[in-house]
Amino acid sequence: MAIPSGLDAQLGIAEETTYGTPVTVTRFYEIRNESLKLGIERMESPALRPGRRILPSARWAASRKTVTGDITMDLLNKSMGLWFKHALGTVATSQPDATNSPTVYLHTFTPGDIPTGLTIQVGRPDIGGTVRAHTYHGCKVASWTLSCAAGEIATFTPTILGEDEDTTTALETASYTSDMSMMTFVEGSLTIAGSNVDVRSASVEGNNGLAEGRYNLGSQLRDEPLEVAFRNITGNLEAEFNGLTEYNRFVNGTEASLVLLFQGATIEDAFKFETKITANVRFDGETPNVTGPDIIMQPLPYKVIDDGTTSIKIEYQTTDTTP
Repeated sequence: MAIPSGLDAQLGIAEETTYGTPVTVTRFYEIRNESLKLGIERMESPALRPGRRILPSARWAASRKTVTGDITMDLLNKSMGLWFKHALGTVATSQPDATNSPTVYLHTFTPGDIPTGLTIQVGRPDIGGTVRAHTYHGCKVASWTLSCAAGEIATFTPTILGEDEDTTTALETASYTSDMSMMTFVEGSLTIAGSNVDVRSASVEGNNGLAEGRYNLGSQLRDEPLEVAFRNITGNLEAEFNGLTEYNRFVNGTEASLVLLFQGATIEDAFKFETKITANVRFDGETPNVTGPDIIMQPLPYKVIDDGTTSIKIEYQTTDTTP
């Protein structure tokens, strides 16, 4: 019998070949929490009839279905590549030094076509000790957030847009990648235009601009969400006020290279586990204010801009041979 609480929850995913056609989940992740859920709209007739005061059973019907929700997990040194692929779209895999460091792989993710989709299965234990499988197919990463603050573990949160949910698919046995470790604020750093900037927190948030309203005659289910808007990738930095350099970038509209780096243990030679985000950004504020006797903080909200050479990339250095 399973532990009759969230302690025995599990989550697994796998890539679909055809959108909305479920596949067996094969890759499992430790999660902090999730909010995936099925929504079913109701259609109710406003038709009038003498003596009718309450909506009759024959005058309502099930309408459109939707699956939405977030999954929050720690940023780990292994197995995150599949999420990054579905968050950004394109991946290129290389080996920095295949001869001397053959176990080191670098996966570089850049904006491109969003992959076909994912099947996601969540195992939710009931109070009787049975883990109930809820399987979601046709899942796309609609948006995502990577964030970290001083004193915290870095996290990654994809927001999912799915086609449907079922509870008849059998629960898969969870198995996890070995020797995974967390990436934290201790190994984090941030540079702007090549210079180190001390920040108390940093976040990157992406929205893939997917069409959520693709419902047509003949089905309760949404057709595959396609891209219909520019990618909107933004973020926030909370820095101590240390002069006017960063403020002037906001005032003057100066774009700059931003690099957010998290490192882990050494893999081989000089190569470490790394998650590195490089982006060309525009700073959108703001003036630092005095709020009391504490150190004055400099909020630095930003937006990723394509300068023709760089927009954003995530480099994931690990021992995973594939994303």
